[in-house]
Amino acid sequence: MFYTSIRTLTLACLFSSVIGIATQEKRDDGNSGIPTVDDVKNPVCKPWIAIRDAIMGDIYHGRCNDNTRAAIRLAFHDAGTFSLSREAAGQDNGGADGSLLVDPNEVLRDENNGMQTIVSLLKPLPEKFNVSAGDVLHLAGTLGVLACPGGPVVKTFVGRGPVKNVNPTNLIPDTHDTIPNIVNRFNDMGISVREAMALIGSHTCARQRFVDPAFANDTFDTTPDIWDIRFYSETKRNDSDPGVFRLPSDLGFAHNSLTQKDYNRFVGSLSTQENWAREYADAHEKLSLLGQDADTLTDCTEIMPEAIHLRDITVTHSGGAVDPAVDPEKLAAALQATRSIWLS
Repeated sequence: MFYTSIRTLTLACLFSSVIGIATQEKRDDGNSGIPTVDDVKNPVCKPWIAIRDAIMGDIYHGRCNDNTRAAIRLAFHDAGTFSLSREAAGQDNGGADGSLLVDPNEVLRDENNGMQTIVSLLKPLPEKFNVSAGDVLHLAGTLGVLACPGGPVVKTFVGRGPVKNVNPTNLIPDTHDTIPNIVNRFNDMGISVREAMALIGSHTCARQRFVDPAFANDTFDTTPDIWDIRFYSETKRNDSDPGVFRLPSDLGFAHNSLTQKDYNRFVGSLSTQENWAREYADAHEKLSLLGQDADTLTDCTEIMPEAIHLRDITVTHSGGAVDPAVDPEKLAAALQATRSIWLS
């Protein structure tokens, strides 16, 4: 029923199964922003080039789309069921193990609503490539961050074992819960307040569909296709932008005494964007390892494409500029330089 961790794979078989001739020709154009099999030094990581391409190409199309957003959320919902208290009590636990791709009932839970499509798209990959569900799910999460311009490279590991049990229920923080309760839940995961405030910034590229169906598809800031810090400043001000929705918990984070100080670290200018990108990457890496023994895993970050830094695609490079606009020509050039083989 459950999938096993990665074994030695035949590269020719992998490439023939997911990468067409046209895509292979694109790879040969000297694009330095996308590592190829020849660029990868660790032999354990070489087969993951094909899996990376299957996700970035066939599912994300090289862009920050709804599948990308869902994969980032999926990574949190898979790992966010980890509990230090359950671990101490010897109870079945959650964690970053990919059970959302294995157990057919998890994705039907209310808190996981909206992730059915991304689960159905990722679910065949573990069996197809003979790798673990946890590795596929969390690679999809780190690639999702990178697919959104401005998103950082998150250290990415492979080698997770098969799922031991389904995720426990009632452990995903609820947007209507009190801030103290949400903070306590993060603490029980092993996530600090500062790390939690960095992680919620992923809402910059998210949409809501089920908190209030009357405003389905509303975004959480005014630039949902760009991984930036507008989410923090716009939420703190509680701007009334059309088509933008404010989660109760996000508003609470911005003003509650437990979280306000760390939330405010990410309100600012382009220099603050770089600080947040670094802190987010560290927090996401930690999230992706919840319930795992990192010493038994392999760091395959070398397969990841280059990040598109916000400072390189805005109309100004000034670190003092607050919320600078993205230059469409610079963005198009950056996408072509670092995502060309997947764009469609």
